[in-house]
Amino acid sequence: MPSELKSLLQGGEVVVGKQTQAAVLHHAFGALDTEQVLRAVLVDRAAGRPAVVTSFGTEAAVLLHLTAGIAPDTPVIFIDTGKHFGETKRYGQALKERLGLKDVRIAAPGRAETTQKDPDGLLHASDPDRCCALRKQGPLQAALQGFDCWISGRKRYQSNTRRQTQVFEFEGGHIKVNPLAAWTPGEVQDYFDTHALPRHALEKDGYLSIGCMPCTDRVRPGEDARAGRWRGTEKLECGIHTRTLTPGGSAASEKETIMALFKNGQEIKDDWLIADTEQRPLPQRPLIVPLQRWKQERDTLLARSAPVGVTVEPGENLEVLVADLEHLQVVRVTFPSFTDGRAYSTARTLRERYRFSGEIRAAGDVLLDQIQFMQRCGIDAFEVTHEPTLRRLRSGQGAGVDLFYQPTVDGRATIGDFRQKADAEPHRLAS
Repeated sequence: MPSELKSLLQGGEVVVGKQTQAAVLHHAFGALDTEQVLRAVLVDRAAGRPAVVTSFGTEAAVLLHLTAGIAPDTPVIFIDTGKHFGETKRYGQALKERLGLKDVRIAAPGRAETTQKDPDGLLHASDPDRCCALRKQGPLQAALQGFDCWISGRKRYQSNTRRQTQVFEFEGGHIKVNPLAAWTPGEVQDYFDTHALPRHALEKDGYLSIGCMPCTDRVRPGEDARAGRWRGTEKLECGIHTRTLTPGGSAASEKETIMALFKNGQEIKDDWLIADTEQRPLPQRPLIVPLQRWKQERDTLLARSAPVGVTVEPGENLEVLVADLEHLQVVRVTFPSFTDGRAYSTARTLRERYRFSGEIRAAGDVLLDQIQFMQRCGIDAFEVTHEPTLRRLRSGQGAGVDLFYQPTVDGRATIGDFRQKADAEPHRLAS
């Protein structure tokens, strides 16, 4: 890691806040492969002192195997809620022994607090948010004292609530690292097979996402992998990822992950649901689906009465969409990191070559100084999660960038055009 960057990140001559530090890390390392990200965090300590947080769930072995191969003495925190399946605890012990994890720590709620707030052990049935705050969020916050960052195994494909997951994020006073954010289900399964990793005993019985026993159900064929969690309620996450419940607070005081949609210089209501690959059933409302799902379910999606759009990831082949562009109201192009600009070319191709007239929206790592160039490439709507960018846009401030290196669909001059003109000027005068 360059010494200048290390000084910036770890408090050398320049001191930055954790939120800014997370943004710098994401821009510096977010586009690297998983092992490079983990080496930067575990070996170079790019984000300070790290810990891994695990649930010993069905996919936990992947992150733990990667961690053990790089820094097996990394602290690994398991939150023992007192409600886990016995199979989960046995799986955790098996992984510890198999992978050679040297520092597995157990975080658990205090007995006195549990007795006071959940005397009959049935809080999960009456108020699952409060139960998670007691048995998961509180113990995790205590266990993370002394650590600067923590590493999770979250992946964007797992649910709609995780579609915006970035590799480096700021949350609850810590930097959170999600090195597997961009992994696909196929890549996870391939990793298990390649390294002959043991499986959670409940997976073969239909438990695809495993949490506490009272709040975990089998997943039915065709359902989202997390459909068995808190079945029959509106709850989607335990709270340690997308929401933080303050001590003594209520559900109304939860802080949600922010995502705002901007178009034509205004923040607008987003009526579109961003569906993942497996979500069932599909509601009758405006829906944006992954390109892979469009290819598989095109006729079904077109038969719906509601508008439809498609998400295109970097590197995906646009040719499969050409014949259907007239049926799409939105094409959503993703920027997985600040340094990955392939979506600019995707947008230009849609506008210039295929004459797509619908909405092109940018998602992912959308920052203020990129938006003006995105607009020039034909993008007209922006999903923004970066809080400093949100503040600037909501206050009506723009980046004020007037010159660009690359040509864009609006035909305005680039820096190269000005240089060519300047080079030609002396010859014109000489003649």
